[in-house]
Amino acid sequence: MSLLVVFKGDVPREWRELGIEGVEVASAKNGVGDISGKFVVVVGDRELAKRLGVAYFTEEEATEFLNFLKSYVSSYRK
Repeated sequence: MSLLVVFKGDVPREWRELGIEGVEVASAKNGVGDISGKFVVVVGDRELAKRLGVAYFTEEEATEFLNFLKSYVSSYRK
């Protein structure tokens, strides 16, 4: 299963450059596409998350999660 993080606006550079296998990022401005079989989190658009029936993050929560992912991955890349 992969993780799809969907941003209301443009995808922040840090997320675009994350480079973790299984983690995808997208902008809602470009459409979400097929989300079946993916764990989806929408950042900054609670209504879109409700319409899609997926998880929601505030911008702050997304930043905290990004920091966690970076920390987690760096511990395995040493």
